[in-house]
Amino acid sequence: MPESLSRRNFVKYGGAAAAAAGMSGCLGGGGQEGTDSSSGQESTTGGGSSLQWIGPAYGVRDGQGEKYTEVTGNEVELTTATGSTVQQQVLSGGRETMDVFSLDTSTASALTVDNDASYPVDTADLDNWSEDSISDLFLNPGERIPQLEEQTETINQEVWENKSEGSLRLPPYAYNFDAIGYNPKYVDDVSKWSALFDDQYEGEVLVNGAAPIQIPQTMMHLLDNDQIDGSVGELNNPTEDQLDRVIDYLVEQKANGQFRSTWTAYGNSVNLMAGEEAVIGDLWQPAALDVRRSGTPCEYATMSEGAQGYRFWYVGMAPLKPGASGRNNLDAAHSLYNDIHLGAWFPGYIQNWGYSVPHYPNKELVRDGSDSSGEGMGPEYYDWAYEGKKTYESIDNPALFDPQSYDWSSEEGSPASDGQKRDCGSIEERINRIGFFQIWPDNAEYMLDRWQEFQSA
Repeated sequence: MPESLSRRNFVKYGGAAAAAAGMSGCLGGGGQEGTDSSSGQESTTGGGSSLQWIGPAYGVRDGQGEKYTEVTGNEVELTTATGSTVQQQVLSGGRETMDVFSLDTSTASALTVDNDASYPVDTADLDNWSEDSISDLFLNPGERIPQLEEQTETINQEVWENKSEGSLRLPPYAYNFDAIGYNPKYVDDVSKWSALFDDQYEGEVLVNGAAPIQIPQTMMHLLDNDQIDGSVGELNNPTEDQLDRVIDYLVEQKANGQFRSTWTAYGNSVNLMAGEEAVIGDLWQPAALDVRRSGTPCEYATMSEGAQGYRFWYVGMAPLKPGASGRNNLDAAHSLYNDIHLGAWFPGYIQNWGYSVPHYPNKELVRDGSDSSGEGMGPEYYDWAYEGKKTYESIDNPALFDPQSYDWSSEEGSPASDGQKRDCGSIEERINRIGFFQIWPDNAEYMLDRWQEFQSA
């Protein structure tokens, strides 16, 4: 193991992330240990070797790599892996041989904070980043979502290396607000995580098998029903007493037969819902769309305001240190982020899976414009995805609607009275209803020890 790697942090994050490999958007603490003293972003003007990019499959797709090559003429090699594998490969020497990593907010700090394995990105080097073009969700979360209280401090920690200097730690490019998926044939409209514990759905409920996801969701239910002491600001970083209360409750629910299954494999969640073995559950939005594509109706819940809101996470990318600079690919890494992921083409591409982008306020580019990466989303798709407007065409069964197969108009038109609205409404409505920002908590070791009791119950 390289001397520059903190063995303590490698064990801490390698083991922890392995236990949480099923997380969707899916750390903090510790010093930045390392022998590489360079903290700047030196690079030469010439191009390096083929760009090496590693990350999870939901954030690193072939289409993104193909678009990068199309726009820049440079080759890129993609490596997709679980969050734990990305951590392990990077911290075991990959930071020297690879250029860029992508991870979500519950796994990235192993590289950006605790092991100093990445370079910050200066917003002055990003043509597509400005206060007018990026959502306040990332620029000023304390003002935009004050209902999260001190949770907003953890958003700033993930996004910013030095906010006053415009230095990004983990530049965001896709995110979502996770909620409940349900089959409208058997479940009436729901809006709270409490529905997962409603005894009318006993034996037909899916719950996530990742502790940092399911514990806060359960905590939201308990908090809103005065069954646990605490505040919204503590949801993503619970105390040991709070963890005890949540685990004891989940063990009791499991023993009473409330859950059909816990899941960590994406395909398993889709299959159980598609086969109607489960009718309600914690479901990622791409999974809900795949359930629809199987022919089984699936609604995605509009969550409530207050203590039972959406689970918010984002996936970001950063240049690896010293690999990106040593391999002469630092400028290429910046281009991958700025020219592709903050460009006109990516928002429409990633919205096919339900994900949003941070630069949606730049309507001139994202809705109506174009750049070297391609065309923007166009009026119908953008207005549907971000403004909560209906499709121009009539939709017979909204619970089976698939944005990938719909023929989106590139011309201005009028929403149909019986058109379909995006699940959960406009982007601003969704942001207003965030209840939880997903991170890896301080008490992770204790959390995982107790979580084993739930898994084995």
